Amino acid sequence: MSKGFYLKMEEYVPAGTFLKASFERDREELATRFSEFSTTYLNDFEAQLAKVARLEQSLVITEEQKGVTASLYTTSDQINKDLNFLSFYFKRAAISTSSITAVKRNLMDRNIEGAILKLDGLLQFVESKRAVLEAKGMSATFPAEIDALKEEMKVKNGMQNVVMNIKKQLHSDNRQEYDALYAYISTISKAGKIMYDGLTKRDEYVITRIASRMRRAKRNKDTTKLVH
Repeated sequence: MSKGFYLKMEEYVPAGTFLKASFERDREELATRFSEFSTTYLNDFEAQLAKVARLEQSLVITEEQKGVTASLYTTSDQINKDLNFLSFYFKRAAISTSSITAVKRNLMDRNIEGAILKLDGLLQFVESKRAVLEAKGMSATFPAEIDALKEEMKVKNGMQNVVMNIKKQLHSDNRQEYDALYAYISTISKAGKIMYDGLTKRDEYVITRIASRMRRAKRNKDTTKLVH
């Protein structure tokens, strides 16, 4: 397994927490085959997990910044949906929709910078074809509405970049601590997969499975927040 391939650095703590529950339960059994898995090893793992968790909690991010990614993607999805109407007008006017498709692809891939650049060009083109597009059903205010959403997305993307830079700096300044935690995660994961090969329990030690579980849990949590 290549380091960090399955986990982002900000996922080390939740992944370690998932894994720790299984390791605590199985440690004595694992120790019959992997002698380093002593109570001291468990305590050291827990201490390192707690140390990195404190680092994560030290991030100075405002409440507005915390919700910016979800808000950014909501705006992105709204633009993507609205572009379906523009595609309809283009087709009725016998205009190629390739430029719209390119923007929608960037939006789907969450390539926000690319989408913004392509939207600038697309809106300029729409303006040049305004008369024929309005004749095919486009409202006079439609381009301005898309442009307003694009500007909103640009502001939110800038805020997201600030948050990402804060996280990158934290990770860069404390790389050694994150590496030490990952070493525990990797070692326990590899041992568990060998020990429980052929058993359902093995899945609890597979990092890809752990990542899927915690990301699903995060999505459910975020969805609940949006509903309320």
